[in-house]
Amino acid sequence: MGLDVFHTLAEVAVAITGFSSLIIVFRGNSPDWTRQDYVGFSFVLTWSVGSIFLSLLPIVLAEFQITLDAASQIGLFSAVVYLYAAAGFLTVTQARVAKRTGETVPTKPRLIMGMSFLVITSVAFSAGFGWLPGPRHAWYATTIALLMMHATADLGVFVVQTTQRKQS
Repeated sequence: MGLDVFHTLAEVAVAITGFSSLIIVFRGNSPDWTRQDYVGFSFVLTWSVGSIFLSLLPIVLAEFQITLDAASQIGLFSAVVYLYAAAGFLTVTQARVAKRTGETVPTKPRLIMGMSFLVITSVAFSAGFGWLPGPRHAWYATTIALLMMHATADLGVFVVQTTQRKQS
């Protein structure tokens, strides 16, 4: 496995981001959207865009003559930092919006997505330290694939929640 895998992952991440963005094009100006909807959609875009940048990171680092193993280790730790920083910021934003507007945040989907988040960050952290068997670049590609699945699942949760609320 070489850098081609990360190029392919970046292309898939761009497709997920583009598909997610279609929601804004078709429903973004809808009066049915609440502030929580915008925050929820921010989660989806954050994971999608993060997947793009994390996929491209080893390609960029290879241009600086960094080995694939070292680039993957840097990427794994960068993924953990990015994910926790983004999740922390968005979670605080979501709580502030809920407090200001009185809107509720559905807890069951957030709990499931939170557990998925913990799996992804645990894999990345453990692989970064070499605690998992196999090459780091395989675990890095796995981490990115898991993040893209997380973004897709979050998109599904978002669409279902907004559709259910609109039907109510």
